[in-house]
Amino acid sequence: MGQGQSKSKLQDRSGKPRQRWSLRRRSRHQRTAGPEAGSSQSAPTAGHGAVGGSEITVENPELLQQTQKPQNETREEEVHEGEPQVVMALQSRDDESPGDDPNDIVTEVVTDETAVLPIRQEDTSIMAYRTQQEGSNNRTYNIGPQSTVHIYEGSSSVEERDGLNTSSFPLEECQNALKLHYEQEMGQLHPLAWNQDFMMKTDDIFTDVDLLLQSPQGGKVNRKPLPSEALASRSDCPCPRRVLIEGQPGIGKTTTLFKLVVDWSTGDNKALSEFDLVFCVALRKVAESQSLVDCIFDQLLPEDATFDETDLEEYLKTNKNVLVILDGYDEWEPMESHDISKVLCGKILRDCCVIVSTRPSRTSDLLKMMRPDTRLEINGFHPDNVSTYVHKYFGDNVPKAKRLLEKPESNFLSTGITLTPMFLLLICLLWEERDDLLLSDRLCPLYDQLILYLVTRFCVRENIPFVDEKLPPNINTAVLFVEKLAFDGLMRGKLIFEEDEVSQGSKDVLVALVNLGLLHKQPSPSKLRPSPQYSFSHKTMQEYFAGRYIASYITGQNESMGRTLLEESFGTVRKVREMDNVLIFACGKLGRKGSVIFQYLADLHQKDLEPLEDDFYTFYDRGIIIKDWRKNTKLDSLASREDYLIFEMKSLFTDTPGVLFVYQTYLETALLCYYEWGYIDGFIEHFMRRKVIQFSGSTPRLCSALAQLMKCKPFCGVQHDVPSCVTKAQCNVSKSDYGSSQETGIVIRLVHTRRFCLGPILDTLGACSSIVELNLRQSCLGMYGPTLTMPSLQLSRQLPNLKLLRKLVLSWNDMQPEDVRLILPSLESLKVLEELYLSGNSLYGTGDILCNILPFLSELKIVRVFDCFMTAKELRQIGRSLVKYCKDIREFDFDENHVDLQETQEILKILNF
Repeated sequence: MGQGQSKSKLQDRSGKPRQRWSLRRRSRHQRTAGPEAGSSQSAPTAGHGAVGGSEITVENPELLQQTQKPQNETREEEVHEGEPQVVMALQSRDDESPGDDPNDIVTEVVTDETAVLPIRQEDTSIMAYRTQQEGSNNRTYNIGPQSTVHIYEGSSSVEERDGLNTSSFPLEECQNALKLHYEQEMGQLHPLAWNQDFMMKTDDIFTDVDLLLQSPQGGKVNRKPLPSEALASRSDCPCPRRVLIEGQPGIGKTTTLFKLVVDWSTGDNKALSEFDLVFCVALRKVAESQSLVDCIFDQLLPEDATFDETDLEEYLKTNKNVLVILDGYDEWEPMESHDISKVLCGKILRDCCVIVSTRPSRTSDLLKMMRPDTRLEINGFHPDNVSTYVHKYFGDNVPKAKRLLEKPESNFLSTGITLTPMFLLLICLLWEERDDLLLSDRLCPLYDQLILYLVTRFCVRENIPFVDEKLPPNINTAVLFVEKLAFDGLMRGKLIFEEDEVSQGSKDVLVALVNLGLLHKQPSPSKLRPSPQYSFSHKTMQEYFAGRYIASYITGQNESMGRTLLEESFGTVRKVREMDNVLIFACGKLGRKGSVIFQYLADLHQKDLEPLEDDFYTFYDRGIIIKDWRKNTKLDSLASREDYLIFEMKSLFTDTPGVLFVYQTYLETALLCYYEWGYIDGFIEHFMRRKVIQFSGSTPRLCSALAQLMKCKPFCGVQHDVPSCVTKAQCNVSKSDYGSSQETGIVIRLVHTRRFCLGPILDTLGACSSIVELNLRQSCLGMYGPTLTMPSLQLSRQLPNLKLLRKLVLSWNDMQPEDVRLILPSLESLKVLEELYLSGNSLYGTGDILCNILPFLSELKIVRVFDCFMTAKELRQIGRSLVKYCKDIREFDFDENHVDLQETQEILKILNF
C-alpha cells in the first residue's frame, strides 16, 4: 500500500467488498492532464481514497460527461470551504473476476456517498504538473474501450520531491555566498567599535552553555559545549526545531551564534550538517518595512547574486532543511504583522528550524510566541578560561598578563563581571593602557574608565588639550547629547537611529560621537532611503549613557521632579525588570541623591510585591504556596502569564508560580542598584527584614553583591521576627547558645546556583556565624574533571564556623566520594544540626565517615541519602549509628540506593521507627 492510501474498508451497495479508487469531482479550477488542454481531465486525490497518495486521470470524455455538470453550472454551485464534496468511486464490477493482469480489470464509475474529501487548494503551477507526471512509480490501467486510468504516484522519496521542487534555485551559489560571509565577517570579531583594526577569532571565545531541556515534567539541566547540541535528537524531543537562547548582557550570546554559523560554513559540526542553508539575522538591524527575505539579502547576501528575493522566498516555502537564527530579540520592537513575528509564531516557515537569542527580561514574550522545545542559558566564562583569555589577549607580552592576574585585588577575576566575556575584554583593554588601573567588580566604574580612555585617545589623535579629566567643551556637548539620545531611544525601544535623529545636535556633534567611538556608523537596510544609520557599540553602552542621563536629571532637579521621571519611565514592576541595567548604571553615577531611586523602588515593592512576600519565603522551605497566584488577574502589571514558565526551569520546585520569580528578579535589581551605589546596607533596611537570603539561579554579579551583603554589620546585628520557615522546635535552643531568647539567626537559600559562582559567598560564610539554615541545593559543588574543584574545599573550611547551623541542604550537587570525604568531617562542629540532606550525590564508600561523625550530631532528626549509590552494608551501618547516637531521629530516607526489598526490610527493622 503506497503512502497516503486509505485503509478503510469500503463496501458496495450489495454488501460485497469491492476494489475501488475514489475520484474527487472538481467544482472549479479544472486542470488538464497534459500540455494540450482538453486532452484529458485530471482529478488529483492525494490523501484519502487515492492509491498510495496518488493522482488519477480518467481518459474517457463520454464517461466524464455522464458524471460532471457543465462548467457554467459548476461555477454556480461552487463548493464553499468546509462543505462536503460529491465524490465519484471507481469500482470493480461484481460480475467480473479480476485476473492477474491489471489491464483486465473492468470497472464502472458510481457515486460514492460514504467518502467525503476536504477541499484543498489546487496547485496549478508548472512545477506541480511536472511532479505529477514524473513520478517513478506511475501506473496505467485500461478500464474499457477508450477508457484509461493513469495513476501518478509522484516522487518516490523526499529527496526526489525536494530536487524537483528546488531545481530552479541555485542552492550551491547561495551556500557559498553565506559561507564566505560568515567566515569573513563572523569568523573574525571586531569587538571594539572604535577600533576596527582590533580583531579576535571566534574560536578564542570560551563559553559554556547550560542546556535547559523543557518538558511537561519540568526542567532538567545538562551542560553542553555549544548550542548546536540542542539540535540533536533527545528522548523527550526527537527533532528539536525551536530553540531559545538566553543570557545576561555581554555574556556572549552573539559570539556563540557566530561560532555556530562559522562551524556550519566550515563543516566542523555534524549537528549542523543537515541544514542546507543557515541564515543569521541581527534583529537590531531589521527595519519595520522589511520582510525576512529582505533582511537576509541586506545583511548576508551579495548584491550581484543571480537569484532574487522571490527565488529565495519560494525555496524557503518548500524546504525544511533551513536554520533561521534571530539574534537579539530584546533589541527589536515586536510587530505582530512583521515576518519575524510570523516566523516565531509558526505562521510562516513552520518546517524550518529557528533559534532566537534574548536577554532574560524578554524570555517570557518568546515563551508565549514560539513555544520552544529547547532552552539554552549561556553562563559565560569558566574561571580557568579567564586566565587563558587574559594570556591570549596580551599575546607575547606575558609580564603584562601576569601582573594583571597577580594584582592584590585580582581575586575578583574569578567571579563577578569578569566571567562575562565583554566586560573582561574591556578590563584587558584598559589594563593595556594603564598598569595602575583600579580594579572593581562594579560595572559603572568600568564604563567610566572606558569613556575616559576613549576621550583621551581622541584628544591625543586630534591634538586637543585634555587636563585633569575635564571634558573639552565640544566633547562635553556631544556626551550630553548622546545621554539623552540613549535614554529616549530605550524608552521607545529604539537601538538604531537615522542620521537626522543623531545630527540634531549639529553635524559637528555627530562627527565627534563617531570619532570618539560612542556611536557606530552602519549602512541603511533600506534601498529607498540609503542614508547611513547609527547605533551604540553594544546595548550596555546605550544603557550606561541612559543611566547617566537619569543621574544628571535627578542631580540637577529637585527630589519631586526626579520622582516624577522615575514614575513615568519605570511605572511598573515589569518595566523595572526590563530596564534594570539603566537603573543600576544610574545608581552607580549618583551620590547622595541616589536615595530618590531607592525610595521609589521600596515604595513600588510595598505597593505591588509585598503581598507575595510570605509565599516567596515559605515556598522554598516547604514547597507550598498560600494562594493560587495563577488565578489572580491583578498581577498583570508584574508579569505576563508566560513568566510562570520561566521559574519552572530555574527553581527548586517545578510547580513554582512564576510570579514568585518576578519577586526574586525585583530583589536582584534592587540589590545590584545598592551594590553599584556603594551603600549595600540600605538594602537590608528596605528589603531584608526577615534576614533571609534566598535566590535561585544566581548570576556571578549577584553572588558578588551577596558576598558583600553578608559582610555587613547591620545584617548580622539587626533583630528580626522568627521567619515562618523556622519552626518553633528549631528555636528551642539555650540562651547560652544565642545570648538571647530572641531569634537572631540567618537563613541562606541559594538553590540552582550557576557553576563556579559560589566562590565569593563560600569565602564569606565563616564570618556569618549566626547562620541557622544553609540550603545549597543544585549549586554545582561537585568536582568537574580529574582534580577537586574549589567549592567543596571552600565549603569544608567554612562549615566548622557555623556552630548554630540546624539545617544543611547539599542535595543534587553532583558531588563525588572525594568531595563528600572533604565535607563530612567538617560537620563534627555542628552540635545543634537537626536536618541533613545529601540526596542525589555519590556517597558510595563514605558510609564509615558518616557513621564516625554521628556521635557528634546527637540532635539530628532528619537524614536523607536518597539516590546516593550506597550499599546495603553501608546503610545498615548508618542505621545502627543513628539509633545509637541520635535519639530524636524520625526520618532516614535511603530510597533508590543499591538495596533490594529484603535488605530494605532489614534496615527498617534496625531503625524501628
